[in-house]
Amino acid sequence: MATIFSTLDRISQQLFNRTYGWTGVEIGCHTINLAQVRWTNERWQLAAVWSVEHPKTNSNEPSSSSDEDAFGWLTADEIFENGLASTLQSLENLNSLFHGRYCAATLTDGMIDYRELDLPLGELSESKAMARSEIALETECDLEDLLLDCWELPQCNPRATTTCFGAVSIKKSAALTIARDLLRAGFECQTLDAVPCGMARATSMVVDDETISTLAIDLGYHQATITLVKAGQPLFSRAVRSLGLIPLLERISDSFEISKSDAQTLLFQANSDRTVKGETMDGFTSQLQRELGTYLQAISNEVNRTVQYTSRSHRSATPSQLLLMGTGVQIPCLDQALAERVGLECKTWAIELSENLFGNQPIATYAIAAGLSALAWENV
Repeated sequence: MATIFSTLDRISQQLFNRTYGWTGVEIGCHTINLAQVRWTNERWQLAAVWSVEHPKTNSNEPSSSSDEDAFGWLTADEIFENGLASTLQSLENLNSLFHGRYCAATLTDGMIDYRELDLPLGELSESKAMARSEIALETECDLEDLLLDCWELPQCNPRATTTCFGAVSIKKSAALTIARDLLRAGFECQTLDAVPCGMARATSMVVDDETISTLAIDLGYHQATITLVKAGQPLFSRAVRSLGLIPLLERISDSFEISKSDAQTLLFQANSDRTVKGETMDGFTSQLQRELGTYLQAISNEVNRTVQYTSRSHRSATPSQLLLMGTGVQIPCLDQALAERVGLECKTWAIELSENLFGNQPIATYAIAAGLSALAWENV
């Protein structure tokens, strides 16, 4: 896992005249987000973005008029079987929206595994072998069908007797399927990465000070991923399924007797210049306020738990700020509400837009894909 780009990397970039990164592809069970960044005038720009939803395929959901526009969902098995290929094939000339054919991809909802492992200090090859054996045993995966990479994490506990490693793994058969499907869509996949690593790279794009520790929060449909980031590296990460948007949308859907799609529209369209505390949104009843308030308090509780844990286990990396990314950032006043509840500065991920992008797009939705795009400079 590379840290923030060094001066040497910048010089190499100029020598190779690299302006655009790879296309970053974040593959979820509901949506595929694509983004490409460029480095120009000593700053990052978001150059191109695109999102596509999977078609609805879940035959177990009851069919009714209110569900006709409900979200499409694919299970992990469906994505690896043919779901990703079918979604990508429905888009003609998708790769023409981006510069170049190279891409870096990730899969959300735990489809690419990331974990921290405490291992005895030794040669990196030995550490990788130990990590491979441990993960294969836990996941009941054959060693021959496991792709893995691991790296030593900064020592955050000076009294530790072991070394902490970050590890990314996926079944080889699954990785080959993803690479094949992307190739058919016109993209040559150079790297498969895990969500916390993409979050860390996205964080390093907006946090220049390597001494600052940030708690990055990706609010996705099925889960929220909370990752402690310092100097461009994920030091600790946890996935909290109860904080995914789906449970919130389902509660709003049931409460107002509307589809989940309409529930998302209702949730995201509320006037963003109002606080979520003490007011109704655009004339809606306090019903929506209660649901949203409960959700925000649940996020705050998990953030506080994470801060307390990392303050003990990662004493040199106690987080001083929150950074929000993912689909959930479209919830009105989310950053303000969390800052008030947890007592930390809270920002929403954003970089400059190129001249061909509109400023009203939910930019933070593409944070992870943008972080993957920036991998191009790490591999110069």
